[in-house]
Amino acid sequence: MSLLSENLRYLRAQKKCAQQQVANDLIISRGRYSKYEDGKSEPPLEILKRISGYYHVSIDLMVSVDLRKIHMHDLAALEENRMLLTELLNLHK
Repeated sequence: MSLLSENLRYLRAQKKCAQQQVANDLIISRGRYSKYEDGKSEPPLEILKRISGYYHVSIDLMVSVDLRKIHMHDLAALEENRMLLTELLNLHK
């Protein structure tokens, strides 16, 4: 599995959503989203942008940092993350 696929699985678990719900929200098939989580396929840029917005985590962090090893409060302090993380931060209050 790739770092991106591991992060997608982790972020979805943090949101407590099924793959079908995420896929519906992203307007893609569940099978397609499942391939991203399983590391069998990489999302095209347009889908990656939607995923980034959905999880409120910048693309650069999703592909370069193991998000499981960073506390969500510390994630907001990372210079590379350019997006608001309010939804994720609220999960850990």
